[in-house]
Amino acid sequence: MRRFASLRRTADFARLRQRGRRVATANLTIFRGDAHPADKRPLVGFTISKAVGKAVVRNTVRRRLGACLHELLASQAPQRVLVIARPSAAAAPYRTLCAELARALA
Repeated sequence: MRRFASLRRTADFARLRQRGRRVATANLTIFRGDAHPADKRPLVGFTISKAVGKAVVRNTVRRRLGACLHELLASQAPQRVLVIARPSAAAAPYRTLCAELARALA
Protein backbone atom coordinates (compact mmCIF):
# COMPACT_ATOMS: atom_id res chain seq x y z
CA MET A 1 0.00 0.00 0.00
CA ARG A 2 1.29 3.44 -0.89
CA ARG A 3 2.21 5.71 1.96
CA PHE A 4 0.52 8.69 0.37
CA ALA A 5 -2.85 9.59 -1.07
CA SER A 6 -3.39 11.37 -4.38
CA LEU A 7 -4.34 14.98 -4.86
CA ARG A 8 -7.49 14.88 -6.98
CA ARG A 9 -9.12 18.29 -7.10
CA THR A 10 -8.00 21.02 -9.47
CA ALA A 11 -8.37 23.54 -6.66
CA ASP A 12 -5.80 21.66 -4.57
CA PHE A 13 -3.30 21.72 -7.45
CA ALA A 14 -3.90 25.44 -7.99
CA ARG A 15 -3.60 26.22 -4.27
CA LEU A 16 -0.24 24.44 -4.05
CA ARG A 17 1.07 26.28 -7.08
CA GLN A 18 0.04 29.64 -5.65
CA ARG A 19 0.87 29.21 -1.96
CA GLY A 20 3.32 26.31 -1.80
CA ARG A 21 7.06 26.53 -1.36
CA ARG A 22 8.73 25.93 -4.72
CA VAL A 23 11.95 23.99 -5.28
CA ALA A 24 13.32 23.59 -8.81
CA THR A 25 15.82 20.92 -9.86
CA ALA A 26 17.21 19.88 -13.22
CA ASN A 27 14.37 17.43 -13.95
CA LEU A 28 11.57 18.43 -11.56
CA THR A 29 9.73 21.31 -9.98
CA ILE A 30 8.31 20.55 -6.54
CA PHE A 31 5.71 22.55 -4.61
CA ARG A 32 5.28 21.76 -0.90
CA GLY A 33 2.49 22.86 1.38
CA ASP A 34 1.34 22.21 4.91
CA ALA A 35 -1.18 19.46 5.54
CA HIS A 36 -4.71 20.20 6.66
CA PRO A 37 -5.68 18.95 10.11
CA ALA A 38 -7.83 16.20 8.57
CA ASP A 39 -4.93 14.79 6.49
CA LYS A 40 -3.73 11.51 7.96
CA ARG A 41 -1.31 10.72 5.13
CA PRO A 42 0.71 12.91 2.78
CA LEU A 43 -1.17 14.03 -0.34
CA VAL A 44 0.81 13.91 -3.58
CA GLY A 45 -0.04 15.13 -7.07
CA PHE A 46 1.85 14.64 -10.32
CA THR A 47 1.78 16.87 -13.38
CA ILE A 48 3.47 15.33 -16.40
CA SER A 49 2.75 17.12 -19.64
CA LYS A 50 2.83 15.73 -23.17
CA ALA A 51 6.14 17.53 -23.65
CA VAL A 52 7.73 14.76 -21.55
CA GLY A 53 6.77 12.12 -24.10
CA LYS A 54 4.04 9.76 -25.20
CA ALA A 55 1.72 8.04 -22.72
CA VAL A 56 4.05 5.12 -22.04
CA VAL A 57 6.93 7.46 -21.19
CA ARG A 58 4.75 9.72 -19.02
CA ASN A 59 3.40 6.75 -17.06
CA THR A 60 6.91 5.39 -16.56
CA VAL A 61 8.05 8.74 -15.14
CA ARG A 62 4.96 8.90 -12.90
CA ARG A 63 5.57 5.38 -11.55
CA ARG A 64 9.24 6.15 -10.87
CA LEU A 65 8.35 9.34 -9.00
CA GLY A 66 5.67 7.51 -7.03
CA ALA A 67 8.12 4.79 -5.97
CA CYS A 68 10.65 7.40 -4.83
CA LEU A 69 8.04 9.30 -2.85
CA HIS A 70 6.76 6.10 -1.27
CA GLU A 71 10.19 5.61 0.31
CA LEU A 72 10.84 9.27 1.14
CA LEU A 73 7.50 10.11 2.75
CA ALA A 74 7.53 7.08 5.08
CA SER A 75 9.42 8.96 7.77
CA GLN A 76 7.93 12.43 7.28
CA ALA A 77 4.89 14.12 8.73
CA PRO A 78 1.80 14.57 6.53
CA GLN A 79 2.19 17.30 3.93
CA ARG A 80 0.95 18.19 0.47
CA VAL A 81 3.34 17.81 -2.44
CA LEU A 82 2.97 18.61 -6.14
CA VAL A 83 5.64 17.21 -8.47
CA ILE A 84 5.93 18.63 -11.98
CA ALA A 85 8.16 16.68 -14.37
CA ARG A 86 10.23 18.48 -16.96
CA PRO A 87 10.92 16.87 -20.35
CA SER A 88 14.43 15.88 -19.23
CA ALA A 89 12.90 13.63 -16.54
CA ALA A 90 12.07 11.02 -19.19
CA ALA A 91 15.75 10.31 -19.80
CA ALA A 92 16.87 10.69 -16.19
CA PRO A 93 17.84 7.53 -14.28
CA TYR A 94 15.72 6.42 -11.32
CA ARG A 95 18.44 7.23 -8.78
CA THR A 96 18.79 10.76 -10.12
CA LEU A 97 15.07 11.41 -9.76
CA CYS A 98 15.10 10.01 -6.22
CA ALA A 99 18.10 12.14 -5.26
CA GLU A 100 16.44 15.29 -6.59
CA LEU A 101 13.24 14.53 -4.69
CA ALA A 102 15.17 13.82 -1.49
CA ARG A 103 17.02 17.14 -1.73
CA ALA A 104 13.80 19.03 -2.45
CA LEU A 105 11.91 17.45 0.46
CA ALA A 106 14.76 17.78 2.98
